[in-house]
Amino acid sequence: MSTNTYEVAASLRSTVTRLIRQLRKQNILSDFSNAELLTMGLLDQHGKLLPSELAEMERISAQAISQIVNRLAEAGCVDRVPDETDRRKLVISLTEKGTQHLYETRRIKEEWLVKAMDHLFSAEELVLIEAFLPLLQRLAEYNG
Repeated sequence: MSTNTYEVAASLRSTVTRLIRQLRKQNILSDFSNAELLTMGLLDQHGKLLPSELAEMERISAQAISQIVNRLAEAGCVDRVPDETDRRKLVISLTEKGTQHLYETRRIKEEWLVKAMDHLFSAEELVLIEAFLPLLQRLAEYNG
């Protein structure tokens, strides 16, 4: 690893962390924590998941995911139904109410981001950001 790669990586990590904090601040009107919103996002992306799968994806304990799922179920945002192949297991899925809340939260964050980008960047800079997105997406998907 070259010194330049390390410096770029450190700067990218710091910048992404600050951007995530800014986006999380936009949840001010949400009744849900970031962990609960992340859980709803995973369910939106994957459909039905077991609690153990959610815990693994979020890298949290089974107890922690159980608390999150319980809170979301009480709020009417997720359903828990027995697994078709193993009735002892519960499969978690997003309800219509959960989907609506998740999409509203995303809309608020995206509106903030659009406003910030329109204010900060020229058309040429937006083209550069758009060109960089596939590289950043590839980095986000890397599991090595």
